[in-house]
Formats: sequence, structure tokens, C-alpha cells
Amino acid sequence: MLREVARWFDARTFRAGQWAADDLVRRLEADPATPRVSVVLPARNEEATVGAIVETLVADLVQRVPLVDEIVVMDSGSTDRTAAVAT
Repeated sequence: MLREVARWFDARTFRAGQWAADDLVRRLEADPATPRVSVVLPARNEEATVGAIVETLVADLVQRVPLVDEIVVMDSGSTDRTAAVAT
């Protein structure tokens, strides 16, 4: 990998342990220019599990701790009711 590319990734890559949710919420509230948080959940034939995952994300990271602004479920051609359950 080119050195410039590696530096770019290093400056923009984070691990969950580096940030506490409360700290992120304070930053978002203090500075409207702070990048917003989106969760993208890839799914294919996950009717049995996707609903509980989305409900947990909404309850914990949208309502309880207002951190996530959008949840996107990317359905990859499911043949079950994944999209309907996610909605």
C-alpha cells in the first residue's frame, strides 16, 4: 500500500474502544459540524434476526443514547421477508 494511502487510512480508522458513547454524544451536541453516525447492516435472508438487531440499535443508540442518526439495512436479494421485517 502506498505510504500516503496508509496514512490516510490510519488517520480515519477507529476502534470501538477508543470512544465512549457518552463522549460521542457530547461532541455531537457541542458541534453541529461533527460528522453524523450511520449504521449500515448488510443482510441476506435474515428474516429471523434482522428485526431484533434493528430494534436493539434503535432502543440503545437512537433513543437511549442519541448517537446514531440513521440505520440502513442493505438487503442483498433476500428471498424471505428480510426487508419487510427490517422496516
